[in-house]
Amino acid sequence: MRNLKKWLAAAFVVAALVGTLALVESVSTKSVVGQEIGPGDHWRNHAGHWSLWNEADRRWYCTDGRHWFYHNGHEWRLYRFDRHFGRTGFVHGNYVPPHEEVKIVLPRHGIFIR
Repeated sequence: MRNLKKWLAAAFVVAALVGTLALVESVSTKSVVGQEIGPGDHWRNHAGHWSLWNEADRRWYCTDGRHWFYHNGHEWRLYRFDRHFGRTGFVHGNYVPPHEEVKIVLPRHGIFIR
């Protein structure tokens, strides 16, 4: 009987922790990701990764801190600054996109789809 009470108490504590974690995750995700944002450029956090929606190009962009990538609807591709994004209000410095032969590790995370 004593072991049964211990098991039930442990199960109750685990269930309470899982429920609290699910509630916190639900509330925090809705406050950051679930907001409907009107037209225009905006950042979005999805699955722990930040992506930028560019209204002029009508596509998502992200960076790994070294290179910029765009999402073509199926996968991420290296961005060569051939569209509107990065033309104004953006400091390139001496950055030049690498040649086609250079192997770059592309991001693997998804994008937010309404």
